[in-house]
Amino acid sequence: MAESDETSTKLKSEISGEVMKETEADISRYFENASRTIFDEIVSPKKQDFFEVQGGSVSRIPDFELMTNRSSGNERPDHSAMNDMHKDIWIPSEQTRKVLRSIATSTTGSNSLDRDNLTMPGLAIQGDMPDLIKSTAIHFLGEDENIHRNVLTASDVTQDERGLRNLIQAGCYKAAINLSGRLLAVYAQGYGKINQPSKHTPHSLQLWFTRLALLTKLRQVDVLENESKPFGNLDKPDMYFTFYPELYGTRPGSMASFSFRLLLAEIPLYCKKPKQALDNLFKVLATVNQIIANFNAGLCGDGSRIKVNAAEQRDALRLWKGRKLRVLISVANCAVSTKNYVLAIDILEKLCEFPDWTAEELDALKSSIGRLRLFLGDVSAAEKLLITQKKQDSGLSVRELMNRGLMAVAQNAFQDAYTCFKAAATMDPSNVVLTNNMAVCLLYTGQLKAAVHLYESAITKNPVKSLQEPILLNICSAYELHTIHCEQPKLHLLSQLNRYKGDAVDIQCLKLAM
Repeated sequence: MAESDETSTKLKSEISGEVMKETEADISRYFENASRTIFDEIVSPKKQDFFEVQGGSVSRIPDFELMTNRSSGNERPDHSAMNDMHKDIWIPSEQTRKVLRSIATSTTGSNSLDRDNLTMPGLAIQGDMPDLIKSTAIHFLGEDENIHRNVLTASDVTQDERGLRNLIQAGCYKAAINLSGRLLAVYAQGYGKINQPSKHTPHSLQLWFTRLALLTKLRQVDVLENESKPFGNLDKPDMYFTFYPELYGTRPGSMASFSFRLLLAEIPLYCKKPKQALDNLFKVLATVNQIIANFNAGLCGDGSRIKVNAAEQRDALRLWKGRKLRVLISVANCAVSTKNYVLAIDILEKLCEFPDWTAEELDALKSSIGRLRLFLGDVSAAEKLLITQKKQDSGLSVRELMNRGLMAVAQNAFQDAYTCFKAAATMDPSNVVLTNNMAVCLLYTGQLKAAVHLYESAITKNPVKSLQEPILLNICSAYELHTIHCEQPKLHLLSQLNRYKGDAVDIQCLKLAM
């Protein structure tokens, strides 16, 4: 997505991947969909990006949310029929292949591997992550405010993957991180265990995937970097089933899910190493292309001559072509976050050439290209992509109205933009992004009081959905512009957070003097 150069324009990161089970499933549905827009942090006098201020995060093109969910959902077109061998396949490096071949041809237990061939993760923090919303509410509002805090902790749920899902669904991401630490300790991978040998299973790696995804979501960059580093690119021999013949026999493939592999490739971006992230993603893409080529040649995905019947080949190709789309979308998002819009547009235009998109999905892709054209200041090219049909306003979809609003913003026609966003909000009244855009249009047309009222009304109507960091940051900035006596309304927001939200919101967005 792209908008005018005047505004800071990073979009909230969304994590896709798998919950605690061996079959791949999208955990992004557990995370709030609060994609950032061109207006987020627009009222900041320094024009800094909110996520850069708070510790860094990757941009996302919101129109791709549909795409990533679609490709993820289609990864296993028939779970009962899809051979796990094709789902788990990966091509190891030559060094790793030699080690695995040695294990396969040796007597069980006769191999003694040096530490360089082992993946040795562990927790980087001791104890539980604190609930800062709770402690801040008590600090400013007193102990009595704690009566209204009804939030799950790691001890309130079953100590297993079901409890982990419950915490994620409740928006208690810190509690979920705390529980993941307890569960990983069972695998001798708890605090102080980095660089200590331990055994891995698909379940332990799913725990790690979920933990690192949550750390990414909360922008806990230091912990994320330290805890992800031992996994490297998931190519150590002990990441493959054949490393454990006593458990899995001759079963080929990687124990780590594809979504975990993709997340690890992207993590350097969150740690302000975008070039490394792009290099990682292109390496993943190269392997995916090789797997697709192998299947097309009638081979197994890793190049071995295991017989693959026509039905399996068709399903495997569908799976891996979907994964290729996911990697390309990650590359495009990475390019956007580094302001390499030319690369992002090139990737998106190639994606448009893929068959089987629905009309809605193709429109979403073209909208994303159009918004990137706005980033580059190419308004005429953007208009061709964003406003393709001359319909009456009453016949426009929410996306088309949003696009028209963005075009108006690019031309500094904020009143026209407000009209477009308001029409879209009438069709989708729970869309907080539209509410936010309308409020900032009001700010740009000098209607500060109306903007504050719009924010407050949205929070009153739907506090659970509206109390999100970009909205809170903008309304607090608006309060500061509106009056010097802004602490009291901020404390009211703190009280609302304490009552309605989990532990994931960064309390700094309230801009309270601690």
